Amino acid sequence: MVKSFFKTLFYLLVFIAIGAVAALVIFNIIDFKKTVNVPSLIGKDVPAASELLNNKGLSLEVQGEEYNEKIPAGFISRQDVIEGEKVKKGSSIKVFVSKGGEMFTIPYLEGMDMDDVELTLINSWLGMGKITQVHSDTIEKNMVIAQRPLHGYSSEKKVNLLVSMGPYEVSYKCPSFVKMTVEEARKIADALGLKLIEQESGSVVVSQNPEAGSIIKKGDSIEVTLGRKRGFWF
Repeated sequence: MVKSFFKTLFYLLVFIAIGAVAALVIFNIIDFKKTVNVPSLIGKDVPAASELLNNKGLSLEVQGEEYNEKIPAGFISRQDVIEGEKVKKGSSIKVFVSKGGEMFTIPYLEGMDMDDVELTLINSWLGMGKITQVHSDTIEKNMVIAQRPLHGYSSEKKVNLLVSMGPYEVSYKCPSFVKMTVEEARKIADALGLKLIEQESGSVVVSQNPEAGSIIKKGDSIEVTLGRKRGFWF
């Protein structure tokens, strides 16, 4: 009787154990088939992203690195499963980590002629950015005054330039040199930055080209014909 009782109890315990194992297996299978929403990993570092996925029953797999101008180096820039998509628990989410913006070697362009600048940028696999032109009394026309980014390394692939237009050209009406002595004409021409070309000989200007009132600019030439003061009827 006692022996039969223990035998029955033994079988009961075995049955309970088998049932518990079966229930655990079934539970795990059901739980494995459960789906979860994939969170956004973009902009997170690897440890933070891994912890976030582990809490959802997922794992992280880093596929490699890539250049990305918007995401700082060391942070996730791309994931193979988009945010909000459902996946089975236990799934692995593949990601790429940013290396930051790609760095380019910027050549020294200041003081260079624009014709040479274009070729230099092409050879450096760079593009021409914004060109701003200004007048300069010290830098020759078509020469680079300044550049941005500066010489060195930069994530910018285009170079902005400040380019000289040469001295500022002031236009004004040509004065009348007629009746002036040659000394007076030379003094005024020098003050206005004009080149006085003297024709014939004499002490007084009797005619000029261009005529008085013509529009001229600094550096222009004024041709004057000289004669004697005596005999002028004006």
